[in-house]
Amino acid sequence: MELSNYELVRYPSGQLVLMKGGVNAQGHPSGGPKDVIGVFTDEVEAQNVLARLVASHGLNAPQESQRSLSG
Repeated sequence: MELSNYELVRYPSGQLVLMKGGVNAQGHPSGGPKDVIGVFTDEVEAQNVLARLVASHGLNAPQESQRSLSG
């Protein structure tokens, strides 16, 4: 799941990291540094936190989108 400035990344270790990035003047994600919002081992818990962030911003449910990193 992700909003335009939130990203949930799954690492090979099994950790899920919820990050927030900045947005540019057009409202698109910027390529700059990201802040770590939380680190989770349980995917359901990570998605629940992201859902609460979505609800706190008064947005509809975000698109399902996850990125896995290999290495």
